Amino acid sequence: MILNCFKYGVFFCLFLPITTWAERANFSEFCSALDGQWQGSSAKLKQKPIQTHVNAVCSDDKRQLILTVNPSAKHPFSETWWFRVRGDSTFLIYFDGVDEDKEQEFSLYVNQGSYSLLGEGKLNRRPALIQLRFDAKEFGWLWLQNMQYLDDDSDRYLFYRGIEMIPVAN
Repeated sequence: MILNCFKYGVFFCLFLPITTWAERANFSEFCSALDGQWQGSSAKLKQKPIQTHVNAVCSDDKRQLILTVNPSAKHPFSETWWFRVRGDSTFLIYFDGVDEDKEQEFSLYVNQGSYSLLGEGKLNRRPALIQLRFDAKEFGWLWLQNMQYLDDDSDRYLFYRGIEMIPVAN
């Protein structure tokens, strides 16, 4: 635990466990960790789960990661998530073969082996904070896509979609 104490006429102390803090992540480690073939169920809020396959390809220089999700959440086609690092930011181009491509800038964080990409964008024509979390599990990852509308008083993320990523047996 970390102890932060402030004195404003009265002595206040705040105890914060270190595990609640995240630090900036190294993209090459994130890229290497996700590289491979994955399978599992995928579901959006209030929808029946479907079986999904995720192919993740990390470039040789570990500066680009392409995730192909099949089938897509909205269409029977694949969707592609192309992450690339530039400076301290991670850029995403998302396309599903039907809708217009979407671009997003993120900051990449790590906390106890799990990764989180955070960025501001628009969802349903509203300003939103978008979070792509890759929670490390015993065997694989749980990819959570969350959002928080910035024009709302809510102080928490809303679940949008989850994808279970279990390694494909060779």
